[in-house]
Amino acid sequence: MHSMAALAADTTPPPTVGGSGLLLAVLLVGILFNKRRAATDTPSIRPGKLRSTVSAVVSVARSVWGIIRFYGGREMRGEPRSTATFWRSGVLLGTAAGTPQAPTVSMASVAVAPPKVSLVKKPRRQPSPWARGAATWIATYRGRGATALDRTVRTALWSARWAGRLWRLLKALWAALRAVYRFVAPIVVTLARVARLWHCWPYAARGAARLALTAAALGLLVPAWRGWTLAALGLAAGTAAALAHLHRPKPPGDDVVYGPRLWTILRTDLDLPADAAREQWLMLPERLAADGARIVLRLPWTFRGSEVERDQLTGLVNSRIPGEWVGRYSFTGETFTAVYTHKPPPKPKEPDPECPEGVDFFADDIQEAIASCEVGQVVLGKDENQDIIIRRLDGETPHWALSVGSGGGKSTFNTSVAIQLIAQGYHIIAADVKRSSVKALEGIPGVYIYNDPKNPQDMRNAVEWFKDEIDARSYVMDKDPDLEFPGLLLLIEEANEFADVSKEWWDDNRKPTSDKYGPADPAADPVWGDVASAARLGRFVRGNILAVFQDLRDQALGGKGLRNLFRLKFMGNYSVQQWKNVIGTTPVPDSVDKAGRMMLVEGNKNIWIQTLYGPGADLHQWAMERREKQGFDPAAGLFGAPPERSAERMPRLVQAASRDDSPEGPQTASEGGLEDNTAGRLSHDGADVTAQDADVTGPRDRLRLIPGQAGQEGSQGPAQDPTAPPELLPLAEVARRVGPEQGVPKYDTLRQHKARRDDFPKGVEINGKEHFTVAQIVAYYAPQENRA
Repeated sequence: MHSMAALAADTTPPPTVGGSGLLLAVLLVGILFNKRRAATDTPSIRPGKLRSTVSAVVSVARSVWGIIRFYGGREMRGEPRSTATFWRSGVLLGTAAGTPQAPTVSMASVAVAPPKVSLVKKPRRQPSPWARGAATWIATYRGRGATALDRTVRTALWSARWAGRLWRLLKALWAALRAVYRFVAPIVVTLARVARLWHCWPYAARGAARLALTAAALGLLVPAWRGWTLAALGLAAGTAAALAHLHRPKPPGDDVVYGPRLWTILRTDLDLPADAAREQWLMLPERLAADGARIVLRLPWTFRGSEVERDQLTGLVNSRIPGEWVGRYSFTGETFTAVYTHKPPPKPKEPDPECPEGVDFFADDIQEAIASCEVGQVVLGKDENQDIIIRRLDGETPHWALSVGSGGGKSTFNTSVAIQLIAQGYHIIAADVKRSSVKALEGIPGVYIYNDPKNPQDMRNAVEWFKDEIDARSYVMDKDPDLEFPGLLLLIEEANEFADVSKEWWDDNRKPTSDKYGPADPAADPVWGDVASAARLGRFVRGNILAVFQDLRDQALGGKGLRNLFRLKFMGNYSVQQWKNVIGTTPVPDSVDKAGRMMLVEGNKNIWIQTLYGPGADLHQWAMERREKQGFDPAAGLFGAPPERSAERMPRLVQAASRDDSPEGPQTASEGGLEDNTAGRLSHDGADVTAQDADVTGPRDRLRLIPGQAGQEGSQGPAQDPTAPPELLPLAEVARRVGPEQGVPKYDTLRQHKARRDDFPKGVEINGKEHFTVAQIVAYYAPQENRA
């Protein structure tokens, strides 16, 4: 106890090492350094009496000199290995002194470079049908062992979730370690390179480093100095790391990477000497991607600079250097040069101009343009430059054709063209088999509409009358060339459908064989011959045609060459095949499926336009106002009256329909159910349909007729005069008016009976065709005799 207390009470300071200790360490280092050098030297002291004394003095001198050399930065053994001096660094002996060594690119560094990361997310893999089926079975299984199976699945799912979390944690740690490595690796590499160049350091730096290491070793050996030494070492390490990060080696520039490779090829292609220095002929920027980067190439005098040589040189540069470069060659002065700069980026493509979404017929600029038009000029719409498009329905383009799909706005286009011509005093003849395209023109003086598809002869007569008017005008103009005629427009809507209806009518009514009354009628429908003849002659007498086609091939329209007669065509909502049929050129432009958007095809010139649009009622009123201002006389300027329209024929289903609710709506079920007879028929074959005491509503027993069906109240036209002569009709018309209910067979059978039977009634020939009365045919079939 007393000894422990005395030891605890002992306040004597621990022994310290002062200047004598440091001197002893230095001497020890000098002796060691001197011994290492003495081992390489030969003895120069002669043996004798003073041998021991001289040896001692020489040893001391060598120790001091060794200390001076060691802390002076000299080599510890051997000769100097570099050209370094006390204050200046040097290069290793055996290399070109003063010539900097260009760093080389290691293929290993390229191989371990991180791969490029794709920004495109891979689609998540969907579970297979087998996996989905297994999951569904496990979720819905309720049999034996379901509890154990459920626990097993839950355990597996829990394990999978935690395994996934652990995997993501490890991936995050690995990413952090890689980030630390990427930061620390350059610092370690820099310090290693600095240590590797130890022999190239200045002697002063090497001496200071040795003195610092000696002090650090001594400080670590002395307990009293250990803390300060560790702090100093930590500060020195941090400073060294900061300096290493600041002065870490930069990656080689593009001039170092690509320069030697490009120079090897250029020297051969330009036929330069083998000892030519690259720095005198080729200069590459350090960063090829810089905005102002330039590649300067000095050209020899033998370089002729032809287009082929320039293209080859430019192709070589672009094939060996990243990016796209364009060259500028100079062959003036003492030095020929080729300077390559980045190819300027293409100018951003401006969006293609588009036509307006709609063009109002009543807009101020459109009305002003219409008012300034000459006779025959028509405002069509606006193009993609917002310019108003005007074309003349005369001169080189007297006839227009449209090929526009459903919903393309052709009806509105036809109406807008027609009312502009109405304002210029035109007569309009419309053959509208669709019955809805020229609704807005009904009731306007000078407009004659034939739109009953059940009476195609009316439309044919209108075409024939148009042709007769053209012939009459041509005859009169031949006598008086200065005579002016009002414009006459033939508007044919849905010309292909009109062709089918007209062809069917012609096949039913033509004269198939020759007889004493004349030759047989041709099989081809002659109406298209009239259209073609009127188109060829009409341009000189202001007779114009506007037709809408789906198929403008000559084979579909009688083979009269109509496509070439329509010099101005409008295409819209078309298919590739329609374009080839109507226009016939390639490549086929893309169709713009928008109402009113049409391509105007005039020769070899194609432009998109947005046609005019306006409500039908407003267009009708606008045209009527123009007619009133003109004081228009429908008979003026015409040589004959337009053909009269036949009595409108209703479709077969409408003729047989009975109405309870509306005379113009579809028929509905009768009140008594589907087994009741048609409402309104009170008797049939002498038997009452409805019992006398039955509770029947008024509408059920009232026959609701369609206007014009009974010829009395609500009918169209006046009642027939009983004293008038019987109406003569073609055989096809007779077959339509009467039917099997009156004992008259169908038209095909009538034609056979007329050709084979000698007792068939004789008709009256009108314009080379036989006409009959209804009474003749009904009376002929009344006895119901077997005349086969």
